[in-house]
Amino acid sequence: MAQETELGGYQIVGRIAVGGMAEVYQARALPPTQRSPGEPDEVVLKRLLPTYRNDGAFVKQFVDEAKLTARLRHPHIVRTFRCFRAGPDYLMVQELVAGRPLSFMQEAFAKAGAPMPLSASTYIVCCLLKALDYIHRVRVGEQAGNIVHRDVNPTNILLSVNGEVKLTDFGVAEVEGLMKGDAGALRGTVSYMSPEQVLGQPVDHRSDLFAVGVILWEMFSNRRLFDGDGEMEMMHKVRNARVPPPQASNPEVPDFGARVVRRALLADRSLRFQSAAEFLRALEVLARRQGWPMTVEALKPMLSGG
Repeated sequence: MAQETELGGYQIVGRIAVGGMAEVYQARALPPTQRSPGEPDEVVLKRLLPTYRNDGAFVKQFVDEAKLTARLRHPHIVRTFRCFRAGPDYLMVQELVAGRPLSFMQEAFAKAGAPMPLSASTYIVCCLLKALDYIHRVRVGEQAGNIVHRDVNPTNILLSVNGEVKLTDFGVAEVEGLMKGDAGALRGTVSYMSPEQVLGQPVDHRSDLFAVGVILWEMFSNRRLFDGDGEMEMMHKVRNARVPPPQASNPEVPDFGARVVRRALLADRSLRFQSAAEFLRALEVLARRQGWPMTVEALKPMLSGG
């Protein structure tokens, strides 16, 4: 089938990616199209896959994500401008981040056989924690509920060519009074889930922080933490939460950095960092001790090398 050149009043520039339930395009509004306030010329157009147009559960999940993210305003969160229906299609207009997902950068460093710069890794996670601090404290919906992202992983963290770090994809997020998953349902990316998540227990913001700990460990170590031949094996490893020190793979990791990572990855959530702000403060101490910049300057070695 020929590639579409127009969707919902937007000219398609090119397809960026296809996911489990949606496909993502770079697009620009055609002249008659009424753009949302603040909407730039170039945007991301996210479309629910045609396969799921008539599936009420998928439509609800797509629309719920748009409703939630349209309310969020934070420099480290991808902005959603609007959601609408055009003919049979459900569409979401989002901010275009010119760059790559963190997963792409990790793969590039892994292929090169070198870990990401420790200062850059720490800065990226600090930006991520600022985004999570915001979503964990903001109140949305009639019940003024808390948000749990539930799928914090490197493919959902975007790095722009200018050094912006942005969290995206709230498709499986939970919000009291607005979005709620089925009890015990396994939703998210297994290798970045918390032990309580793989056990089907109720999750809270500390599950998101566990995922951040996994990401930081992997950037420090230049390898996957919870890997396996299949989902069951990975779930078993996540549940046990046996985490070797990152210095085993990268002796350059400072002892204090290893202690921060270890605390983030404790199986007992009551012993982990209890908030994104607490986790962030620990990383800021690490950066000060090491003399690492906590600005976009920390990403210069990565951006110049990419």
